Amino acid sequence: MASAVVSVFTFIRNALLIAGGGALGSTLAGTYAATIIAGVVTAGIAVGTARAFGAMLAPDIPGIGPNPGTRIQLAPDTGNRIQVVYGDVVTSGPICDANISNQNQTMHYFIVLSEETDSGTFSIGSQGIRFGDKKLTFGTGASAHTVVSTFDANGTSTTNWNGKIRVRVYAGSTNSADQIFPVPGGSVTAVNATTMMPHWTNTTDYAATGLVFAMVEIDYDAEQGLVNMDAMTFNLVNSLKSPGNVVIDYMTNDRYGAGISNTIIDIDSFEGAGNTSVGGYADELVTYTPSGGGTANVARYEINGTLSTVDDVSSNLDKLMMSCGSYLLFDGKQGKYKGIPNKIYPDQANCFVANDDNIVSSIRIQNTDLYQMYNQVEIEYFDKTRRDQRNTVFIEIPSGDRNSGEPDNKLSYSIDMINNKVHAEVLGNIDLNQTRLDTVVQFTGDHSFLQVDVGDVIKVTNSMYGFNEKLFRVMRIKESEDEFGALTCDIIGLEYSDDVYTLPSITTDLPYANIGLPRIPVITSIPIPGAFDGTYANLELPPITFGNVIPNQVMKTFGAGVQVEDANLYNANISGGSVFEDIIPTAEYDLTDSDIGDYSFDAFATPGGVVPASYDIGFKTFGNITFANSTLQAIANIGGGGQEFIGFSTPTTTLTSQTKFSTNPTDYGLTTDYKIQKANIRLQGYSTMLDDTANGFPRSFANMKYQVVRVTKGEK
Repeated sequence: MASAVVSVFTFIRNALLIAGGGALGSTLAGTYAATIIAGVVTAGIAVGTARAFGAMLAPDIPGIGPNPGTRIQLAPDTGNRIQVVYGDVVTSGPICDANISNQNQTMHYFIVLSEETDSGTFSIGSQGIRFGDKKLTFGTGASAHTVVSTFDANGTSTTNWNGKIRVRVYAGSTNSADQIFPVPGGSVTAVNATTMMPHWTNTTDYAATGLVFAMVEIDYDAEQGLVNMDAMTFNLVNSLKSPGNVVIDYMTNDRYGAGISNTIIDIDSFEGAGNTSVGGYADELVTYTPSGGGTANVARYEINGTLSTVDDVSSNLDKLMMSCGSYLLFDGKQGKYKGIPNKIYPDQANCFVANDDNIVSSIRIQNTDLYQMYNQVEIEYFDKTRRDQRNTVFIEIPSGDRNSGEPDNKLSYSIDMINNKVHAEVLGNIDLNQTRLDTVVQFTGDHSFLQVDVGDVIKVTNSMYGFNEKLFRVMRIKESEDEFGALTCDIIGLEYSDDVYTLPSITTDLPYANIGLPRIPVITSIPIPGAFDGTYANLELPPITFGNVIPNQVMKTFGAGVQVEDANLYNANISGGSVFEDIIPTAEYDLTDSDIGDYSFDAFATPGGVVPASYDIGFKTFGNITFANSTLQAIANIGGGGQEFIGFSTPTTTLTSQTKFSTNPTDYGLTTDYKIQKANIRLQGYSTMLDDTANGFPRSFANMKYQVVRVTKGEK
């Protein structure tokens, strides 16, 4: 009888079989198991060994290209499979039916997004529905399923598709009672899904039972680019996301899951309330630092991803257990499958002690050599803040904590069922720390080891190896009978330390920028002819000067007037309201020795946010210039120009402010001995647009630019 950590060792076997093309039995036993332990665990990532083969998860299927059971939108094909969505994801699915009506002017599509899970409720999340790179905004009331406007990748809103796209989403069947978008209630009425497909004549023959799906109608409009089905994505949310509940759902479902009877599953080990269960431990809160500062909490682990029904159930269970840092094993004592969270062992004082009194064999030790030891980990995951596009986190062991002469050695792997940076870093930190504790011990113990379970921590004492109650986590137990009929236990243990589970300090990334395309570089300074050919001897330039380019800050040196400019300023989020506030830090420019005359102070900005039925917005320039003589200073205000829109109802693409001012001291009532010294530049604004930072549309001013230039027109 054997107990083992399935999510680690069976995956090793499967991965090696794929790589080697061989065929072996369904269990790991004897010398083959020992060979894998020695050759893979100690040279790989120990507890998280499956991660070493992360690139092999969800591979392309030979002969048919991309995995037909994943979250991308696929054209109609009888080989397509339906995925299973858990948690909060951005996804699409195969187009399973299509039609055209209205004299070839209206296209109808049936897009299947997920299997409906046995528990959990589905909804459309805050990131909404997208058509290509455009986020769709829907109407209200009876038009709640109809698109009224769109936001493109730059955050620009248009109404070009008003009334031309209609979407409803269902979970469970085509019956109106299963409509989840738009949410029925009030003036929003649910209808049968069959009303949106011309040849679907009733809900009996076209039931879509057990499916989560979208019905889409598109009116042909070549002028506005509506000529076919672009890739649509949906922020689909399944309330079933706690790892313990997810694993039980998948293990017991006989349609998309493993179909295992719950009578042979230790349910409490997955769904029990205490932190000894997979779900209880995962639901505990951990603290992190949001990108904007402060502190926030999130569940230690969540399942947010899609399982492909192309993959076998063993691989899918590996993905689930990997994503919540837990082990799945078959407990021979109970005759049941069991889950164990990989966490600090709670009762170390009463650990079972292994020593010369109960070890009946030699002790074999395996270690990782210096040049195979990992000191960096790079984890690829789906990032919710980037609409579930792939992102990576990188963690490394500080140089001061490495062994002498230890070279860089990076472990790279992917996790499919998470989309949160906090979860990725927690898992990656455990894996990286565990690889530093690389000792694997193997021995045979007497019958007293029958009280030890896989996942327990034991103390090993052995004078030859210098072990004095050294801690090891039991990774595998195999019960045997020796030649005299006595029961023995073959033990494999992995070095253990509480420090492996120390939470890292995690700060989330800044919100994803609206613009997804590379920006064209902006030339902000101009080479000055003669500057480096000896015309200006003994000229000292500041460190910011490079090559043969003279930045604006030093143009005054050449007496050519003054031109200050700053373009493509950062995206500045602002609070809601109708009072002007600074939207960039005050910028100061040295204008000493600049030409006296008229200057133009111009600024531009693109507003961001979600356009409500009515909003107010304002943008203006503001600043001052400083004059001085030998004893006194005087400050004169400049700016004040700009734009304001009150009770506006349509998108505004660009706001401008243009002001003319003079650097002549006499224009401000000063005597001619006052000279210009510096200028302070400020941009101010306000907006009552709606803030949707979570979906990449914050209330903000972006693509800002300002310039102060010398006006020479009309001068002699």
